[in-house]
Amino acid sequence: MKLQENRFYRTRDGRIAGPLTDRGGNSHCWEGHLEGIDGVQHWTDDGHFLPSGKQHNLDLVDRLHKAVDKAIDQMTLEDYRRGIAKLYGPAKAED
Repeated sequence: MKLQENRFYRTRDGRIAGPLTDRGGNSHCWEGHLEGIDGVQHWTDDGHFLPSGKQHNLDLVDRLHKAVDKAIDQMTLEDYRRGIAKLYGPAKAED
């Protein structure tokens, strides 16, 4: 997965991380806030929390859509449908 600037991601244990910024340079060049943990956390270019690449609960595993930072009343119908489709799969036509 390629990380992108100012995006939110979900960790392996389900927390929300972000928005991420690329500070460049060393092995942990991405930084951002992590739900439930004070301070800034760091990740590698490919979303690993540990520089060795060993699996960790704070590895980034999925990019969240823009609706993550919106209140429920600000979500669009498209955001809602995308969320429902992830939960239940695509809608099927009735016969």
